[in-house]
Amino acid sequence: SDLEFMEWLGTRQIPFAIIFTKSDKLKPAIIEENVALYIKVLQEAGWAEVPPYFITSAVTRTGREEVLEYIGNINTEFAKFKNT
Repeated sequence: SDLEFMEWLGTRQIPFAIIFTKSDKLKPAIIEENVALYIKVLQEAGWAEVPPYFITSAVTRTGREEVLEYIGNINTEFAKFKNT
């Protein structure tokens, strides 16, 4: 269902990012394997470009700044588009 939803967003040119949560629960090597597998599935489904993705943890605050920066950039771009 995640892939279907991402395809729906993509066909409507709605920007989005993939956020892998709870990274504090897994070893770094397992996280890398999971992300690589997810990207492989997207590429096999025909995605020419993989959406931005972030690895996060609410407990350790990993990825927090990166996600907030991404959201800020999207909001800035949207505001520019809205004002034209």
